[in-house]
Amino acid sequence: MIKNKRVSPEIGIGVFTIPEAAIILEIPSYKINRWIGSYWKFKSHKEDVYSWGEGKERGFNFYTLIELIIVKSFREIGVPFPKIKLAHDILFDILKIPYPFAHSKLLSDGKNIFLEENSTLLGLNKKKQYAFIDIISPYCKKIDFSNDNMAERYWPLGKTHSIIVDPNHSFGQPTIIGTNIPVFSLLKFIQAGESKEFISKAYHLNLNHIEDVILFSRRMAA
Repeated sequence: MIKNKRVSPEIGIGVFTIPEAAIILEIPSYKINRWIGSYWKFKSHKEDVYSWGEGKERGFNFYTLIELIIVKSFREIGVPFPKIKLAHDILFDILKIPYPFAHSKLLSDGKNIFLEENSTLLGLNKKKQYAFIDIISPYCKKIDFSNDNMAERYWPLGKTHSIIVDPNHSFGQPTIIGTNIPVFSLLKFIQAGESKEFISKAYHLNLNHIEDVILFSRRMAA
């Protein structure tokens, strides 16, 4: 069970800056900065336990990274931030955990946020409920859950690819599955014009791994 304590960069919790999260989640940096800096105050926290630092160096943990996906999904169907915060508070009361948006009860199918006691408070019609499910489903397929039903790993390109975000490896930085090789290190070689063959030999990876890194690099260009 996750304890409600001030987050800090440590193994098993992860640390992400706003620019890194923007690439991993494909959410513009300015949105993450605004959400984290202005709106990320929930009932489950009497102080800013979600982040530390300032500006581009502001960091947060893996569970906040996952919760950003839910915030993005609600915003895409037009749910105002006060209602998102209300949903977070309600789920905190039900689940008794500080990161309810990273819990499988919400993320497994996108439906449980609309439990009877929540639906009226959220005030979403069926069209928006279905829209939320459609938006969140692709993300859910990219998440592994632990035995306590919390998000454990995130596959930014999907589970058929080799890039994984695991807070137990490299402080949560994207790595190649089965290794501790940071994807951002491989990206530097690609940006320098090195061939796929050279990079794969230098790091003892196969070409499919390098192809995934190239695919991931397109997020940076966007």
